[in-house]
Amino acid sequence: MRFTIACPHCGARGIARAMEKESAMSWMIDFQCDDVTCGHTYRTRLEMFPPKTPIPKRERRESHQLQF
Repeated sequence: MRFTIACPHCGARGIARAMEKESAMSWMIDFQCDDVTCGHTYRTRLEMFPPKTPIPKRERRESHQLQF
């Protein structure tokens, strides 16, 4: 799987080339534009924010048997 984000200069696909873990919940990701004539490189930050309280599990729905 590849991370892709549009290039801020030309709008072409930017492909993640390197990822650096900063902490347990954040990463710095370096992207490079896939358009050879542009070739712009840019850095983004990815952070996760877990919910304060656990998300409750849903009850399983009943499955109905099909009648043939």
